[in-house]
Amino acid sequence: MADVSFIPPQKGPITQFSTRALRSGPLWLITKDLGILITVLPYLPLLFFPWKKRDQQDKHLRFQSFRDTVIQALLLLIELVLSILVIPALVWIPVILFVAITVACVLLIRLLAWPTQGPRIVESTMDDKRALRLPQQDAGERWVFINGICTGASGLQQNVDRLSLLFGRKVLGIHNQSYGLISDLLECVVQRCLSYSTMDARIAYEILTGYLVDEKVNKVVLVAHSQGGIIASMVVDHLLAELSEEMMGKLVCMVPIPKKKTLSLGIVEETLASRLN
Repeated sequence: MADVSFIPPQKGPITQFSTRALRSGPLWLITKDLGILITVLPYLPLLFFPWKKRDQQDKHLRFQSFRDTVIQALLLLIELVLSILVIPALVWIPVILFVAITVACVLLIRLLAWPTQGPRIVESTMDDKRALRLPQQDAGERWVFINGICTGASGLQQNVDRLSLLFGRKVLGIHNQSYGLISDLLECVVQRCLSYSTMDARIAYEILTGYLVDEKVNKVVLVAHSQGGIIASMVVDHLLAELSEEMMGKLVCMVPIPKKKTLSLGIVEETLASRLN
């Protein structure tokens, strides 16, 4: 009888990256993640610090950053009030009225967050003087960035510009849109525990697949921050299941591994990180 081979192999250090989603139910995972969320609540004010002006930002971006911060603070206040009132409202008012109020609140939040949204995909930009400081990018390289929570379009543009200046490469940014801190954190829980692919995850999957199957591309660098790491882990899970080892060999991940470490990013971290020079 022929031997059975597992892909990926079931022996060795790779087993330490087995995901909790295959060993626990979604309700238990959600409960655990909500517990983690409660323990880190004292650190939330640090999201707004240090508060300083960066010389390389033009006045337009500084205005947008200030506007986005004000909108995020307003969304946080509204969502806190709604979170406190939701249970009493569910008990004391008719169900139909509760549903109508809930829909109205969701529409209000989306309307308030609309000025921060912008395009789903952006590219790094910089003036001629700063562009001259960049080394010549290999035509076969592609860099992709996915932002974290509470990030507006202006924040994403600043992030990809900073990464471009830091690494000397053009960077494509995928906007993980924000609807307030509480909404973003709840979305993180749903993504981590239910493996729900949001629009940004689907966009990232399409872009990365196109890069990895392109014979002219020899290296794809995926950079993610905060919630972007959760999105990246889901995308890489799908890519590992569908693309060949040769294609996945092009991928380099610079991603913060979530506490619920996924199999995909464990493999990528172990086998591909050394490719980034």
